[in-house]
Formats: sequence, C-alpha cells, structure tokens
Amino acid sequence: MAPSRPRPVLLLTLALLAACVALTLGQKWNPLNDVFRREHVDNPKTIATNNNAYCNRMMWDRVMYWKYSNTFIHETPENITKVCTTEGVANGPYRYESKNEFNITSCTFNPWSISYTGISSSQKIVIACWDGLPVFYVKSK
Repeated sequence: MAPSRPRPVLLLTLALLAACVALTLGQKWNPLNDVFRREHVDNPKTIATNNNAYCNRMMWDRVMYWKYSNTFIHETPENITKVCTTEGVANGPYRYESKNEFNITSCTFNPWSISYTGISSSQKIVIACWDGLPVFYVKSK
C-alpha cells in the first residue's frame, strides 16, 4: 500500500480550530480596536525633532496621509482600555470620558504647506467603546 499524501484541508481545519480556541480562552478581541490602536495609540511617543515633524512622520508611516486630522495618545493600550471600564465616566451611548488627563498630540493637515501641524497637550479624552474595548476616538476635552 502506498503512503498517504498530506491532507491540507485537515491541517487548515486544525489550525482554524486552534485559533478559535485561543481566541475563546484569551482576552476580548475586536477588529475595530485594532484599527483604533493603529490610528491613535503611540506609546512610548515616537521620537521626532518637533511636533510638526512627529505628525508628518506618524501620518505617513501609518498610512493616514488621507486624513485631515488625527490625535495620537501617548499611553499604554491597557490604560486607554480602562477608560471603557473603571477609569472613565459614561458620556452618551457607548461614549466614555477619561477621569484623568492623557498626553496627546493632535495633528492637522495644513494645505498651504502641504504638511501636518502638531500640538502636544495633556487633556481628558472621549472615546467610543464596544464590549469594553476602545473602538473610536471622539475628542479631547
């Protein structure tokens, strides 16, 4: 009898099953949270010569040059996630305002110089949360 050939369908099924079990046993996951982290979380803050250089670098590196404005939060993802639970106050449907201030950098496109202008500050943030995870940056206060 000839040796049996590999069965890729069986291997794929086992790999998918393992991934599902890992997700079920692990932490919560939401693809919108992944987008939120990519677009708004930068901790520790990326080094740049000034806020304008920082914004230009971040917006191009993260492929967000199509956006008119964006805010980067310089805090750990875990501390930002706490705004959705213990460290935030409900501020509308699915919206939470942080109890504490966060270091942030706000970037705005300047059409005259065709570049971004950045302003760093320490402010409270308002984020939208879904199932205990941040999914959308609303504003700073």
